[in-house]
Amino acid sequence: MLDLVVERGFHNAPMSLLAKRSGASPGVIYHYFPSKEDLIRALYLRLKSAKRQVFLEGYSRQTSPQQAFTNVWANAYHFYRTQIRETRFLEWYENSPFGQEHTITDSPEQEAARTHFLKAFRAKKAGGVLKNLPPEAIYELSFGLAARLAKKEETIRPGMLKKIADAAWSALAAD
Repeated sequence: MLDLVVERGFHNAPMSLLAKRSGASPGVIYHYFPSKEDLIRALYLRLKSAKRQVFLEGYSRQTSPQQAFTNVWANAYHFYRTQIRETRFLEWYENSPFGQEHTITDSPEQEAARTHFLKAFRAKKAGGVLKNLPPEAIYELSFGLAARLAKKEETIRPGMLKKIADAAWSALAAD
């Protein structure tokens, strides 16, 4: 379904073509997913969870906030750079009528790391370590930047990635 949606869009990815490409009968697909929308939603939840896991890889409460931020930022860049189909699907889904808030089930360890990260990396007035900016601005100056840079044709070398992540941290960190 991921390939179909990325190639053809949500509306032009019929279950009949999914069945043909996958070699599964439509009945088997409908046994597990009552509708195409249910299948697309399940795919979204799976990809969103995988994205979170990649972002938080190597994250530790013991590292300094700057180191934690730059590590997660670099992970985001690499996810967006290497998981092109997944990124496209997630963007389309989140900007479509499908894109309502859904509950994502993460492992207890992943959920604990995510909760800690989100709690620390928010505006200072909300108890975090970042400047008092709207959450949308914080996202755009951090992960939005990583996503846009990852889409560029030229790959950014690790040393330059660190410099960019450090600059994003400097722009966002509260004094």
